[in-house]
Amino acid sequence: MLEQGRLGIRQLCILTILIIAGDMMMIYPSVIATYSGQNAWLYALIGVPLGMGLMYLFVKLADTYPNENLIGVFRKILGFWPGTVLSLFYLMYFIFSSAAQSRVVGDFMTSQIFLYTPIRAVLFIFVIPIGWALYNGLETIGRSSEILVPIITTFMFILVVFLLPEVQLNQLVPFTDTTFSQFTHGIVIGFIYPVGEALPILMILPYASQQAHRTRDLMISAGFGNLLMAILVTISMLVMGLFLTQHTIFGSFVLSQKINIANFFQRIEVLMASSWLISTYFKATVYLYAFVLGVAELFRFKTYQFLILPCVLIVYALSNILTPNMPFFNTTVIPYWLEWDFTVSLVLPVLLLIIHLIKSRLTTIKGKTNS
Repeated sequence: MLEQGRLGIRQLCILTILIIAGDMMMIYPSVIATYSGQNAWLYALIGVPLGMGLMYLFVKLADTYPNENLIGVFRKILGFWPGTVLSLFYLMYFIFSSAAQSRVVGDFMTSQIFLYTPIRAVLFIFVIPIGWALYNGLETIGRSSEILVPIITTFMFILVVFLLPEVQLNQLVPFTDTTFSQFTHGIVIGFIYPVGEALPILMILPYASQQAHRTRDLMISAGFGNLLMAILVTISMLVMGLFLTQHTIFGSFVLSQKINIANFFQRIEVLMASSWLISTYFKATVYLYAFVLGVAELFRFKTYQFLILPCVLIVYALSNILTPNMPFFNTTVIPYWLEWDFTVSLVLPVLLLIIHLIKSRLTTIKGKTNS
């Protein structure tokens, strides 16, 4: 196998949570509020069980050929050449997603913290640890996630608890002027946008420990990660209201600035930003790992280590040219990105499972006929 390291089921679940959180901790409230209006918090909560169902779909797709990663599954189901074409499409999605995560980090740091630092310098500093993580392998990535995930959960807890004095319950008025378009967009974004982007987990699933309750544990992880995002959307709506939630790109950063307990416990937004940077780092790392591993699998290389440096440089270049600024990314790129997420995480997996089911039935019928 290309990857010699192994992941425990706990490490796999933690990585799933981190991928779902990722950049969503910053931009998810703004995106879902823009498309869903006043009901954003409700659609985010509805998305929690739907997201668990989507993770079940992912695991069922992986279970069609348990010893194969996503590239191998495509080739087994569709055949060599059709599977290769589809694999190239997914690999493009992986590397562009890794570049997008890096770019969001760069835009955030240069607009909120390092105001006079060139974005290229920030991006360069961000992609170097990604390459180092890939060089050390999957097992190191998994163990690092176990160490750092308590930071994220702790700061999320602090954010929610210490913002309770700022809550205004009249902000949560559902079903006001809800159109069908807002309803469908809200439901889809509520589970596709956070959980659908956990798709690269399928690239590392063959290297995780085989346990009886793996499907259940991954579904719970998806539900927990999506629940964190739903809580973030709800607290954002309760504190800032609809208009500010829609028009504040980095919502959780602004929320953390509002924490002020007795003029003593305040100005913790940089600590909150660190938790977001950690989750985004792991998300970008897993996406690039999926790309590197997929390329090695596609071209049947015996190792993937020699691909790491050029792929990191590609991500660095793409993150520089992907979008001129964050407002452009939110208004122009994200609408198409949502459709891309919908295609790669729901439409194509469902079609692949249907094709696999048909092929299995035909094989069974043919076997009975021959016997």
